[in-house]
Amino acid sequence: MTTTERKPVSPLDVLEKEMFQRPQIDCPLVHRFTDGMYIREIFMPAGALVSTVMHRTKHPFVITKGRVSVWHDGDVEELQAPHFGITLPGTRRLILVREDTVWITFHVTNLTDPDEIAETICDTKPNPILDEADYIKAMWRKDQRGELMRPEESLNLEAA
Repeated sequence: MTTTERKPVSPLDVLEKEMFQRPQIDCPLVHRFTDGMYIREIFMPAGALVSTVMHRTKHPFVITKGRVSVWHDGDVEELQAPHFGITLPGTRRLILVREDTVWITFHVTNLTDPDEIAETICDTKPNPILDEADYIKAMWRKDQRGELMRPEESLNLEAA
């Protein structure tokens, strides 16, 4: 798609635009890193309605806590912890959080900056009717919310 072409507007795009006109719910993130892997954990509180970015990569995910209804490509799937799944490229979801939920994704990469990682594994602007301020609210930016955890930090080792 060229820069002058616009993406077609989907019903999810319209709903997402409306969602951003409402007060936002905090979904805290934890960013973890191991050699060659980025692990992203999100906590979604019960009652939240969450739209995702468009995923560019095939990657595993686990739901370690909670229950959600997930809309993807016109189908609704009920998922409950413990659950293991695979996200395929092109996936964009709408998630209704039925119970407090922890969803963890695993991404093969040597990058260690969540902002850079987001740009490589996601279409960070899948909705053609959102403005820039909406995109900033929608992203998983490291300086917005969440915490970074590197392997050496998680060990809490002190000098002997």
